[in-house]
Amino acid sequence: MTVSTSNESLRQQYAADKSHHLPNGRFQNPWPSFTLPPAMKFLKYTLFELGNNPARESLKEGRVPAVVPLDEQAITDPASLQVTWLGHASLLWQLDGANILCDPVFSLRCSPSQWIGPKRFTKAPCSVKELPHIDILILSHNHYDHLDWDTLKLIQQRFPSIKVFAPLGNRPILLSLGFSNIEIADWWDEFSVELPAGEFKLACTPAQHMTARGIFDRMATLWSSWVVIGPSGQKFFFSGDTAYSAVYENPAKAECPAFKQIGEVYGPIDLSAIAIGAYGPETMFGGMHANPEQAVRIHEDIGSKKSIGIHWGTFILTSEAIDEPPKRLALELKARGHAPQEFTVLDIGQTTGST
Repeated sequence: MTVSTSNESLRQQYAADKSHHLPNGRFQNPWPSFTLPPAMKFLKYTLFELGNNPARESLKEGRVPAVVPLDEQAITDPASLQVTWLGHASLLWQLDGANILCDPVFSLRCSPSQWIGPKRFTKAPCSVKELPHIDILILSHNHYDHLDWDTLKLIQQRFPSIKVFAPLGNRPILLSLGFSNIEIADWWDEFSVELPAGEFKLACTPAQHMTARGIFDRMATLWSSWVVIGPSGQKFFFSGDTAYSAVYENPAKAECPAFKQIGEVYGPIDLSAIAIGAYGPETMFGGMHANPEQAVRIHEDIGSKKSIGIHWGTFILTSEAIDEPPKRLALELKARGHAPQEFTVLDIGQTTGST
């Protein structure tokens, strides 16, 4: 069900642009801010550089985020808007009496197999059975570090009637997992959800990324960020996985325009979770993942009052030192005149409110 926003005409204008749709049914990033190096460069990186890099050195030295027990009192009696970081991009949002779970991944590995692939170096702060009742499940895209089969299967078994929201193309996998209450969204689609506390509005918003779960399904499903508005009018933004401005073959330093558009339609945002990690080397991954400096730009573009950094501290996916993203984030905040508390990082399992 589509609902209105305070900038409905502008939302409709952006929604009418389908340049991210390809004639073959697949999707693309329609901006010059997206570029990718040739496949051979990725192969060389994977074979010769991934196994010995600053990330692994920092892991050996124990430079990883702390994992703390969930604050049961805060989660049981939440503020009107708060978020708990569950590691990587997994989040428990609590807004106006509703519990909303984003990109939950509690498995040991983010991989097609639990025998091989990127392995957690920090534990999940809880299990699915330890979560509170979940009203809404939001997914940003189908990469294994965001859409985890084993975790979602456990969630479906515990909450069989849960409302699930995901970008275009993800209905088949969600049906395979047993979910039945599914909404599939294109960029700028809006939905209304009636819960005991009132009407919640969910907006599927753009992001600069890509998708695949196998060899032949690249860009076959869409990726997105999300904005959620509670009955009180408070809003949160979830970036999912996103880039801002590619380094490779982007001499003009083109920037993704989507975040300023999100700010125009939905800003200001009370509380945001913005990806800050998995960017190194930036000539390789800058088209897919924002670095901390670019994350601050996203924070500014969407008009976020307070943000937390996510997509770091859990899996080694790229080469930057594990503790580098929060250090660079703090430096960039100071350089751009922001207070340190305006954009922070949390311990895994920690909860913070919008104020």
